[in-house]
Amino acid sequence: MNMIQILPIISWEDIVRQSFFEKLENIEWQAIFFSLVKSKQGQSLSVIQALFAIRQYGFFLFLIQKYPYARMVPNQEIDAVLHAHIANIHQFEKDCQNLFTVGLKHVPEFGVRGEAERLEWQLAFAQTQELFELNFGHGTMGSSAAACCEILLSCI
Repeated sequence: MNMIQILPIISWEDIVRQSFFEKLENIEWQAIFFSLVKSKQGQSLSVIQALFAIRQYGFFLFLIQKYPYARMVPNQEIDAVLHAHIANIHQFEKDCQNLFTVGLKHVPEFGVRGEAERLEWQLAFAQTQELFELNFGHGTMGSSAAACCEILLSCI
């Protein structure tokens, strides 16, 4: 057997993906997790729901990095994790700089200003679901409804 047959083929996409997921490990997930399971607004998630939502959120952040010009609409669980992350705005901004070298922009109430915007919002959510399935497999985004917001990189 020659060396070419032994060495695994690693693409640049695999290297970028691995690098991004290593950066995700630097986020203070414990604080976000506790915020989700001990919500003061009475909307606490179970431990399993919180862990699944955090996993989805990490995937969502990866997709934002991979497809910077795509309109990304989170589902309800991903949005809950985003809000728990944003609750510590200084840490959120630091994490975004580490992940993207720019900030993230949370655009609330997307899809509620008229029929044309509602259709845009639905299309963006469907596209987000498709990107999840393309990159991570069927069902990885979960089945909750779209959140009425969109997430963009600040530089776009």
